[in-house]
Amino acid sequence: MINCLFGPEMALEEELLSRAMVRSFTRGQVRAWRGDWPDIGPGSVVLAVSPDDSKADYFRALIGRGAKLMLFGSLGSAIAELAGIEVGPIDAGLAHVASCAPAAVQQSSESAGAIRYAGRGLGASSPLRVRRLCRFDFADEWNNLGYGRIGIGADPWSIGSLARPVQAGAVAVLDCGGPEAAGAIATLRDLPASAVLWFARPLGPIDGPDWQIVETFVSHYRHTELPCRPHLRDVPHGVGAAVTMRLDCDEDVASARPLFELYRQQRVPLSLAIKTDQPERAEHLALLRELRAAGGSILSHSVSHAPRWGGTADAAEAEARDSKHWLESRIPGLTVRYAVSPFHQNPTYVPAALARAGYDGFVGGIIANDPEYLMARGGEAPYGPAGFVSHSQSCMLHGDCMLAEGDRLQVFKDAFRTARAGSQFFGFLDHPFSERYAYGWQSEQDRLSAHSEFLATIVRDCDDAGERLLFVNEETCLDFMRDKASAMIAYDPAKASFSVSRGRATDLPLSIGFGGSNQAA
Repeated sequence: MINCLFGPEMALEEELLSRAMVRSFTRGQVRAWRGDWPDIGPGSVVLAVSPDDSKADYFRALIGRGAKLMLFGSLGSAIAELAGIEVGPIDAGLAHVASCAPAAVQQSSESAGAIRYAGRGLGASSPLRVRRLCRFDFADEWNNLGYGRIGIGADPWSIGSLARPVQAGAVAVLDCGGPEAAGAIATLRDLPASAVLWFARPLGPIDGPDWQIVETFVSHYRHTELPCRPHLRDVPHGVGAAVTMRLDCDEDVASARPLFELYRQQRVPLSLAIKTDQPERAEHLALLRELRAAGGSILSHSVSHAPRWGGTADAAEAEARDSKHWLESRIPGLTVRYAVSPFHQNPTYVPAALARAGYDGFVGGIIANDPEYLMARGGEAPYGPAGFVSHSQSCMLHGDCMLAEGDRLQVFKDAFRTARAGSQFFGFLDHPFSERYAYGWQSEQDRLSAHSEFLATIVRDCDDAGERLLFVNEETCLDFMRDKASAMIAYDPAKASFSVSRGRATDLPLSIGFGGSNQAA
């Protein structure tokens, strides 16, 4: 097992990190412990959050028996010595480097503070070379590069300490805009029969593409010498990039037709998420039926697009249930099983409320709020019932987000390339026009031109790399995440081999990373 160890008061850390580990390594390999920790034998893989020095002998024994140890968060001096570092509290006066102004129209806004990953060794496995502590591409809501905010402070989402490597190497440093880095925020110590990885943030890189460092460390790092455990990749086997796209129809469903025709012409499936309290017009329903017949999918976007799904669990359940009923009663043969959360707002009562309303999952993920649901990997949602899934899709292709200078699509191209390099299932979105709002597009032709160019970039990048591109509708993407979440990896340390309970998810082959390579499940 991969043992995840938490202190008695760490309910949030346990919920979020154990779920994240399960999304990568499956329930068959992950066990969480809060308070009382087990005796762990040789050849183990362990994650511990902010352990105090009273546990130094425990970890010293683990390392002595041969282990991969991940330490997240604050460390006492004795455990820091085991990690090969000296740690100290971060200067609270640096808090300003973790924030930035809202993005102006057609500009990005970034914090002065950034995490910079090493270009060699384990740091090179991050598909992000630089991760800003905060950045926006639309107002103070969306980061189209798909990762969350990191603060300066003592909470689980923030960096509270910095390190000076003594017998370890820097995996990542904190750059505050000065001539030198402020200190290391991720380090790696190599020992003959063990390795110790430390992240300063108690939740590690849980909400970004740099989570791939954790997977690489556990599954591949020094695989001929140290214990490894296989992980379940976020994309199907044999695929260089997996992509899905949707329009969130807040006001005028029929105005999506030009984009639908563009995507159909290019043989790419389009999905629509529908807010159902719009005026019911024949042209809206005709487009929905036509889109579904062309291989697209239809999701709920609630009834009224209320903030926080209405503000209570009962309101969220009613919004979900009523929108599902409206859609199913008007589109013959349709069963609505997934939703896109309004504003991507997801209080922790949402997963259970949607499950009670008959849903299997939702799309969310945004830097502005509810960081629990900005997830590096798709799968089971925090605070949700077993089998209820979520997938983060926080790249919004709006005219407001086109850069005014240089390549207007550069941020979107970077977002796709980062997802592809990190084996993330990539999702992006737009909104159809309405009489009230054009989302920053100068015209329909302007919007069609941008979508065409972005689709061409996605295709060309995969073709140039000789890789297969998989482009599916949202329902297929979420079905893949749901089925993937049910897969169980069983590892046999005596034989250094594993088995997987299922080889396919929604008829797509599952992919396993292990021992320096990727292989079919």
